[in-house]
Amino acid sequence: MNKMNLKNYWISKLIIILGVFFLNSANADNKINASQQVSNFLNTIKEFASEKDSLIKIKRSDQLLDMVDLEFMSKVTVGKQWKTVDDSEKIIFKRKLFNKFIQFIDLHLEDFKEIKFQEKSIKLRGQKLVYVTGSIDTKKIKKLDITWKLSSKENKILDVEIEKISLIKTQKLEMRPLLKKNKNNFSQFIEIYFSN
Repeated sequence: MNKMNLKNYWISKLIIILGVFFLNSANADNKINASQQVSNFLNTIKEFASEKDSLIKIKRSDQLLDMVDLEFMSKVTVGKQWKTVDDSEKIIFKRKLFNKFIQFIDLHLEDFKEIKFQEKSIKLRGQKLVYVTGSIDTKKIKKLDITWKLSSKENKILDVEIEKISLIKTQKLEMRPLLKKNKNNFSQFIEIYFSN
């Protein structure tokens, strides 16, 4: 082997080693960021549940909204019909979907004031997803298995699985019959679905 080939050989090996090192560093950062985002989300829910001042509650609500990928959740729950929905209806739907989530927290305020999350593992699922698994304890519920699914790029919550039941899939199944019935009138669907 001449000197040039030997030099190229070692340079290529060094590039591979550095590439693996930087890829592992980026993956570790994604895991840390996802874990921190779940902690931030739960802490914000606790603060929201404990807050009496309505202006601060609105601020906490906005913080929660920033941590969730509502566009993704809406697109997945509505399905292929989402492409045909006009922008104003999309905005209304996303707002009402998020308000439904906030109403759920309001219904369980006392329980959410003492929510605790015990992290078990963080796993990368391809290049785009990070799963943070663990269990939640509240006043009434103990050791509830939960998996948070986050986008690794934007570090936003995409879905939550509770006891291996996906909230997005459940929402989609719940909406499907009403969506089919009102497939040509999304405004009507929104009005009926969110009137409950």
